[in-house]
Amino acid sequence: MLRDALNLELVTLPEEAGAWPAPLSLVVGLNEVVLIEGADPALAEPLLEVAATLQSPATGRVRHWGQSAEELPREELYDLRRRIAFVTPRQVLLHRLTLGENIALGPCYHQGYTGAEALEEHQGLLELLELEAHLSRFPPQVSPAIYARAVWARELCKEPELILAAIARPRRSLVAADRLAAMLRDYLAATSAAVLLLGESLEPFYPLGHRLLRLEAGQLREQPALRNQIRPLSAYLPLV
Repeated sequence: MLRDALNLELVTLPEEAGAWPAPLSLVVGLNEVVLIEGADPALAEPLLEVAATLQSPATGRVRHWGQSAEELPREELYDLRRRIAFVTPRQVLLHRLTLGENIALGPCYHQGYTGAEALEEHQGLLELLELEAHLSRFPPQVSPAIYARAVWARELCKEPELILAAIARPRRSLVAADRLAAMLRDYLAATSAAVLLLGESLEPFYPLGHRLLRLEAGQLREQPALRNQIRPLSAYLPLV
């Protein structure tokens, strides 16, 4: 029975990454939210690139929903990548397309939507990210914060089943952590996707998490379960 969205099996990252265990094994289950603290975006990116099939590990195997990307034909690999959202501070938009066209690109390509249909389908997400007023502008014309929110919108409009993201420190982040947490909460309520978030501190995301790991001294150390600690007692009481 299929249980995992992502399985890194004895992986060694392809770049110099002494802070990470070598080899590294990590599993993200179906519908599970896993948080890894102690990894800034620069440290997180090599791991996320391997997890997103954008890089091959030096050793080990990466499986998504039981499949190995290296064994898939090209068409199936494209479909696999559509199912994965990949967000880091270095992600870029196509500068010759408007923000709206960038955001709609995935649904138009993979699902045959028109741009207008794709944006209408995800109107709630665009409202939450306050992007509606900027959809006709080109990426060089918007602020870094709007640009970063458009990257998130583009990735989530693909309706991914696995979200891989690096979160910057609150003072450095271009998108407020509470906004991201609210966006992910709504998305997970609608889709039950799996999530792997990495950052130096992820406290705003604790209420979403099922497992919390900390990168310390070259090891991933699991912390006590999050959900029962964070949810208030009222969450367990009947409404009537």
